[in-house]
Amino acid sequence: MKPAGDTAAVKTFSDLRSPDSGERALFYVRRLFEDDEITGRQLAGSPLDFLKAMQQEGCHEDCPGSDSCPDAGMRWTVSREDLLGRTVYLVRVGRCRARQEAERQRKTEIMVASSRIPEGMKKCTFDTFKTAGLEPSIRTAKGLAMACADDGSSLVLGGGTGVGKTHLAVAMVQLLVSRGKCAVFVPTVDLLDEIKNGYGDGRSDQIERGAREADCLVLDDLGAQRTTEWAAERLFALMDDRYRNGRQTVITTNAASMKALGESLGDKGARIISRLSESAQALFIKAKDYRGRKAVQGRVGYVD
Repeated sequence: MKPAGDTAAVKTFSDLRSPDSGERALFYVRRLFEDDEITGRQLAGSPLDFLKAMQQEGCHEDCPGSDSCPDAGMRWTVSREDLLGRTVYLVRVGRCRARQEAERQRKTEIMVASSRIPEGMKKCTFDTFKTAGLEPSIRTAKGLAMACADDGSSLVLGGGTGVGKTHLAVAMVQLLVSRGKCAVFVPTVDLLDEIKNGYGDGRSDQIERGAREADCLVLDDLGAQRTTEWAAERLFALMDDRYRNGRQTVITTNAASMKALGESLGDKGARIISRLSESAQALFIKAKDYRGRKAVQGRVGYVD
């Protein structure tokens, strides 16, 4: 049964701290749940909380956005719950839909920036990687990259230049970021240079920690780095840590096989390849370089 009364007046009063705030809160809850049998003893919490929820009714219909919201995007809502065999009504406070969306958007923007994808490669998505008329191994590579993005498996994509390895790796990063994952794309040579340069200003540990702890790390063009004892040691330490913690690692390389990749990694190569062989899917693409084919390039976008 709906309680009687002037609901419009209840919604527009301004002094929430008036002496009859308890009565007004009770009237609001009765109206909200269409039950005039509710008693004041069933209201758990301050009457002001219930009146705040009432004051916010319909605010989402004309929302100015969480940045302009007088309540900073916080929403008071009333719920009916059973507590120790007794029905009570209480107020919960949480982020409204607009604030949640704004926070999700800000988080996505931060993660996109931290993903380190070069501006010119941001068009590299699975949608822009068109495979019509291309070799079967390229279609297989796209399907495998999409599957690994979905199930979190590590991946090694090898083969000559111009077959789409980097495009697919970047597409994986962008998809994972859109799903709230911390995914990072970095050329192997650049990562090693940053670690080495970081010794001078104390940032090397931070850089390596970021590479170790990312949900997904793409090491682009592994094998192109100078083969030194230091580089081999840093790469092994990184790969071993990610392997032991079950984190997704994506490798692109111009090597034609896992053996050839291992040989390009110095004296730690065999151990790195052992970790990759146990944790990663591997595909070495056998296809022609189509980067120079303008008609195909126009459909596919950036490839490597």
